[in-house]
Order: sequence, then structure tokens, then C-alpha cells
Amino acid sequence: MATDSILLVNDIPDHRSTYEAAFRARGYQVRLASSGSDALVMARHTHPACVIIDVRLPDMTGWELCRHFKADKRLSSVPVVMLAPDVSRETLHATRLSGCASWMMRPGSPHDLVHAVEHVLSHGGSHPELHNAMIGARQCPACERDDVRAGVRIGPVQYFMCKSCNMRWRVEAAGEATA
Repeated sequence: MATDSILLVNDIPDHRSTYEAAFRARGYQVRLASSGSDALVMARHTHPACVIIDVRLPDMTGWELCRHFKADKRLSSVPVVMLAPDVSRETLHATRLSGCASWMMRPGSPHDLVHAVEHVLSHGGSHPELHNAMIGARQCPACERDDVRAGVRIGPVQYFMCKSCNMRWRVEAAGEATA
């Protein structure tokens, strides 16, 4: 069982409580913040082992908050996992610029998020990677563009939509896409 402290920054109560329960079930201490400014204050006092940030926050973007963490000498070594809305070159670029250790697409299962954090805590990492929690959809099977948005995730199945051609498909954890 883990005993590390996790700071979860998300302003959606249902998401916070679901993710919090998954981390507590694995033995993590969880602190919750619903804004970037609250997260910075809380992190400076508690120095968490890892911070999870949703890119949509009420007072700043998650990318901005991550950059604040990385610019603060007291917090720069704390790994950050971003919850991003899509799989696109723009998201990957913004994630790399922000300095986070890893990212995953939302919506995602709470267990996938725990897995992503455990991967970061056990392996570290200085560059974002396409994490397996996204279940492998990196480009549209129809137009081959990478302007992909995640839809609902149900167990081992993730639904996707291409913003370029509007195709919709599902991907199973085994990696096979079906339209």
C-alpha cells in the first residue's frame, strides 16, 4: 500500500470524489484543490509526492499552473500529471512546454489515473509520453489526422471522435479499433 501524498486539482466535484476514492483505496493520502491558486498554497505547505491537474480550472489553465509549479524552487521537483481533453499535437506540445512528467486523456477511469501516477512515481520521467491509459488512439483511422478527442470511457473501452472528419470509433484495451 502506498503512503504518498497526492494533490488533486480539479473543480468538478464528481471527478474529484471519484479520483480521490481510487487513490485512497490504494493507500494514498489525498489533498483536494479546486483552483490553481489554492493548489499552489496547499502544495507549498504539504509538498505532495505528485500533483494531478485538470487543464480546465476556474482561475488559470492547468498548463499555467504546471508552469507555476516548475518555476517555484520548492515545488519544481514534484512530478505533475496533466488531465488533457484530447490526443493532438497541440496537447502534446502544451504538455511538454509546461514541464509535466506525464499526461493522460480525460475522461479516463480513476484506476487508469492511479496507474499513471504510480508509473510517474516509480519511474520518474522528464518528458510527457503517450501513456497507455489513453488506450492507443493517436490518430483517426479514416483521415489519419491527429485531431482526436476522447469520448466516454467504459471499462476497457474508450470512445473517440475525430474533430477533422467527425468519424467516431471505439478502441478496446487490447488495442483494436472498431468504427
